[in-house]
Amino acid sequence: MCPSYLRIKLPKDEAMRRFAAWLNRPELVPPTEVEASKAVELSCDANGEWKGCAVFIYEKDGWTVFSDQTGCLGSIPAESWLKLADKDELVFAGYNDAIRYGELVVIKAGKVIREFLQDVDAPEENVNKGHLECETDEPIESWVHVASFVDEDDLGYQEDRGILWIFE
Repeated sequence: MCPSYLRIKLPKDEAMRRFAAWLNRPELVPPTEVEASKAVELSCDANGEWKGCAVFIYEKDGWTVFSDQTGCLGSIPAESWLKLADKDELVFAGYNDAIRYGELVVIKAGKVIREFLQDVDAPEENVNKGHLECETDEPIESWVHVASFVDEDDLGYQEDRGILWIFE
């Protein structure tokens, strides 16, 4: 599995405007309402190749969630996420169990409070800065811990319907 998502504590329209400006890539497919079960299929061309950077977007509990369909949001430095977040809360989390990779960035009030990246195949890229309140009993020390964070985050799971948006 390789789920990853960005969530930002903003209404969907504002979050989408900010995301598009931050990503700064040409739009390939405009925002289109779709069933969640069709998001991956619609993100691929006739040959099964990704069309581009595809995100499935929905609102949940005051957050706008961008479910990364193609892996295009991985390995982005926390400083870049900070530019997207501005003063709003933001979480980026994801993992890929096939390559033993996990990443977590948490921003609150304009500050990066947690940045973790473990890539077993590229240990020189690994980062482990900050601490979350939830880490008191079990600190995040490996990609497996990030996978648990992702799998236990109810906000990171897709709604039945949302918006598919594809960028170059």
